This record gives sequence, C-alpha cells and structure tokens, in this order.
Amino acid sequence: MNSTHYELGTLIRNYRQQKNMTQLELSQKLGYDSTQFISLFERGLSKVPHNILGRLIILLGIPEKKILEILLKSYETNLKSEISQGKKIAKSNS
Repeated sequence: MNSTHYELGTLIRNYRQQKNMTQLELSQKLGYDSTQFISLFERGLSKVPHNILGRLIILLGIPEKKILEILLKSYETNLKSEISQGKKIAKSNS
C-alpha cells in the first residue's frame, strides 16, 4: 500500500463523513454507479486521479492546501531518492 494514497484516502474519507455523505452518494456525484471507486481510494489501494481531486475539493470542502501538502511531500521524497541514486551511480562510475 502506498502511504501517499492511504493518507489522501483517509483525508477524503474524513471529509466525506463530516458531510454525512455515503460512498454511494459521493460516487453518484462523481458520475459513478458503484462505490468501488470511492472504496478503493479511501482505503489507499488506488490513486485518486488529479481531475477527481479538483471535484472532491469542491464537493467535500477539502482545503486544496491539505491535498497539495500530501502530494508534494510524496513527490519530494521520491525526487530526493532518485537524485541520491543518480549520485551513487555517478560516483561508482568515476
């Protein structure tokens, strides 16, 4: 399970529950017939598409800043790791 997906899913679930909205109601507002899509990303098992994040910000009143913080933290961690790997390869080839 990806920790970023889990953290984002938890945030979305909390805001959905604060609005007293069921997974089915949210699914329907997003144009889906089934709750499976919502269930998968709320449990951190699936990535939330970026265009859906924009809709969730409006529908659930999630502060955009909270979502961006989660996504940017993940991007920064991955980027630092990739840069570090590149440096190690460059040093070993020198």
